Amino acid sequence: MRNGDREVGTPELAAPGLWRLALPSRTLPPFTTTNSYLICDQGVTMVADPGSDSRAGFEALVRGLEHVGTRLVKGVLLTHAHDDHWAGLDALRSAFPDTPVYLHPAELGRLGDRPRLVALQGERNLTVGNLVVRTVFTPGHSPGHLSFHLPEQRAVLVGDLVAGSGSSWVGLPDGDVGHYLTSLRTVLELDPKVLGPGHGPLIDLPSQKLEAARAHRLERERQLLTELGRGPGSLTSLGQAIYPDLSPALLPAAERSLLAHLKKLMNEMRVVHLGSDHQGPYRLRQ
Repeated sequence: MRNGDREVGTPELAAPGLWRLALPSRTLPPFTTTNSYLICDQGVTMVADPGSDSRAGFEALVRGLEHVGTRLVKGVLLTHAHDDHWAGLDALRSAFPDTPVYLHPAELGRLGDRPRLVALQGERNLTVGNLVVRTVFTPGHSPGHLSFHLPEQRAVLVGDLVAGSGSSWVGLPDGDVGHYLTSLRTVLELDPKVLGPGHGPLIDLPSQKLEAARAHRLERERQLLTELGRGPGSLTSLGQAIYPDLSPALLPAAERSLLAHLKKLMNEMRVVHLGSDHQGPYRLRQ
């Protein structure tokens, strides 16, 4: 099984002390894998986003830990708590008991009563051997989304802020387009030379990718405003106009994305919601 030009489960060096592992996961199409990352120095390792709950994924993760010379798994870092980013957590902790799991407090509720969950805000520094990992608060895809910045390597693990190919999904109930646009700018200002996305290949032109993600969201907003400029529209009619060739099976997800855009526009007092439910209709504010 391959992920682009890379064997699934084969460690790929992303930067000194940082490796990517593409592992099979129950994620959203078009992806079939989630990237786990190993941050290792002097035999001390932290695992970011163990999202594979398959036996094959767990075995590949263990082989990856051996490949980088792990003697101690110091902790697990979660960019966010969508299932495809932590589904392999219990299997990992069965092999490495008492390993703490670090995630933003807004994401804690998704993991239930699992032990040793550590709330982690942005602007915190963690150490892995002699490496420094800085947490960066990047909400938008989810309320408590974190990115992990390795400043000496100029590398940032960005979870689902952007994808290695295509675009990342931002939709209700978790997504917030306004926060998402701010988070893109936050990572851009770090001036990284490599991004480690949650899905797809490594990104070696970070500024282009981040600017393209911003342009994509603003273009979707422009499309919405253009449609509403023709008159009030329901969520379904807006979705059909903006995604004319989309499979009906994918339209609900597209509508949740449009709702996130509409929420931003309503917060900015540019669009008005009419009616009694999410279908609207919606119209431009006069």
